[in-house]
Order: sequence, then C-alpha cells, then structure tokens
Amino acid sequence: MTRPSKPAPVTSHPDWCTPERCGYLVPPVMAHMARRHRGHMLRVGEKRASGLVVTYLISAETPGAPLVCVHASCRAGNAWAELSLSEAAELVEQLRGLLAQAGGQGASDE
Repeated sequence: MTRPSKPAPVTSHPDWCTPERCGYLVPPVMAHMARRHRGHMLRVGEKRASGLVVTYLISAETPGAPLVCVHASCRAGNAWAELSLSEAAELVEQLRGLLAQAGGQGASDE
C-alpha cells in the first residue's frame, strides 16, 4: 500500500453550515449532485395533509456564495429548486404580496 503524495484537503465550513448535515461529510442526495455544504433545514406544513416545504442553504460553485434550496412535497409528487439569494428574495416578496392580497385571512387557520 502506498500513501498519496499529498494529504486530503481539510474542509472548512461556512458559518451557516450544519456539519451533521453537510454534503462534504455525507453523500449527496442523488448521485449526479456535487458534495456541498448544507445548513439547517426549516420545514413548513405537513406532508400527509396539504403538503410540506423544506428549505435550507447549500453552497454554490463559488465558495462563500450560498444558494437557497427549496423542496416541496405533496400527494402529487416532489419537486425542488436551487435559488440564488436574489431569487430567494424575489420569492419572499411574492409571498408577502400574496399575504397582503389575502388581507391576513387564514393567519389563524392552523
């Protein structure tokens, strides 16, 4: 057995990275996906009822530039998107607009 000529690189994690969920420490979700840093997962909804949305940060190809990963699951199927920070901000503004149109209706519908 021969040792490699150069040691394995040490992975430094961004401040927002969650080491126990990090893609550099565990295999990616699908084989074609690159290993990336992953942040805390935030969930909204219940999958069995009306659906579930999960969001978290992942690293981008450019070090230090995270993407927002959004997964949506419901009875009809699953989908996901990787949004840049500007796209995520646009999504937030669109959701705020929908809440404003609804006039706060449904805020207590839990």
